Amino acid sequence: MPLRYVDPHKERGLGYAVASRFGRSAVGQFFARHVARHTDPLLFRLTRGRVSVNPIANAPLVTTGAKSGERREVQLTYFHDRDDVILVASNFGGTRNPQWFHNLKQHPDCEFGNEPFTASEVTDPDEHARLYALAERVYPGYRDYREATADTGRHIPIFRLTPR
Repeated sequence: MPLRYVDPHKERGLGYAVASRFGRSAVGQFFARHVARHTDPLLFRLTRGRVSVNPIANAPLVTTGAKSGERREVQLTYFHDRDDVILVASNFGGTRNPQWFHNLKQHPDCEFGNEPFTASEVTDPDEHARLYALAERVYPGYRDYREATADTGRHIPIFRLTPR
């Protein structure tokens, strides 16, 4: 089953707003970090991406470990910019980039949603700002993460995945 197209310009309904509000709460953040991250990869495989604990669009990113060279998998929220997939390395607004950030920097060839891609970090400031604004439309919690990292000076990276 092909990766579901996520249009960041699409208007979302009340259910999506409620799910986003829950995801931004302390309980929702705990659930995302400790439950959904373990159950969603399994559900994605079993249902070919049709069922998820998380109502925000997500799929598995498979990378090669930057240090280990071993296969690594993590479930991530995403959206599309034309044919490319966009990933935000927010790490829940933490002080460090997520491990998958380092993996993609070292080994840009990856799989996302069982499809092959090549990753590149978005370094142009205007393009980064445009994509981050779209990310906030897909999941308003990205605004919280940006605010949380402002005091630390951490810049939240964005990756563009181009189909291979």
